Amino acid sequence: MNRYSAYSQPVPGGWRVMLRFSKDGHPKPVMGEGDKPEVFPSELLAQQAITKHLLAYFNGDYQRCGERLSTAKSEAEKMWGAIHMNGREIKIERKAVKA
Repeated sequence: MNRYSAYSQPVPGGWRVMLRFSKDGHPKPVMGEGDKPEVFPSELLAQQAITKHLLAYFNGDYQRCGERLSTAKSEAEKMWGAIHMNGREIKIERKAVKA
């Protein structure tokens, strides 16, 4: 199902952030350095991390079967030429969003 969830969870030493996206079956912690769950000193910092990661996910690139949709779109633009508006050529750049 297309179900999302995000919450902070108290752990010894602080708070950790748990995120569940529609592609996952269960919530997973936000990982820090060394592939260990990141622990935040306060609940407020954990909630800010939730907001940051959810917005990065929702505003990220569209994907198609694990491949970025922008790749296919760029190949199509190469095939049919550049976009022109008001007699000027518009250059299109694609950038990935980091979490």
